[in-house]
Amino acid sequence: MKVEWFNHTGIVVQDMEKSLAFYKDLLGLEEERNQVLEGELVDQLVGYKDSRLHVIYLSNGDMRHAIELVHYLNPVGEVMHTAERNTVGAIHIGVIVDDLDAFYEDMTGRGIKFVNKPFLRENAEYPWARKACYLQDPEGNWLEFIERPPAPPGVTAV
Repeated sequence: MKVEWFNHTGIVVQDMEKSLAFYKDLLGLEEERNQVLEGELVDQLVGYKDSRLHVIYLSNGDMRHAIELVHYLNPVGEVMHTAERNTVGAIHIGVIVDDLDAFYEDMTGRGIKFVNKPFLRENAEYPWARKACYLQDPEGNWLEFIERPPAPPGVTAV
């Protein structure tokens, strides 16, 4: 067996509209799929009887990796926010942007709160982060925004 790529990152949400507004409207991701899933196959997959999920896949259009917003309509789950980035089990999603300073200014102007301003790592070499900063989405999930230095000649950017 060979892992070919990571297809999606699933995020369980309580407020689909608020999460959709963040990922689609603020971050500019495109909606790939939007449907309510239920039935025996879904029950088998998630391990709950009579499960019903509203699922929306969002991506940048490359059809390789997507953010999957999952709202459990049944059974309704508990709200559990991981307030600290160092809590065991906390995850974050790394997102590469082309101009982190402009992104930070735009999002700050829209009321988004960051943990830190973009920091500059002077001698960063590709593929390491030249600049990075953290924020939480409306449901409390952590996102790390990264700006990389240019890829060296002959290296395909990944």
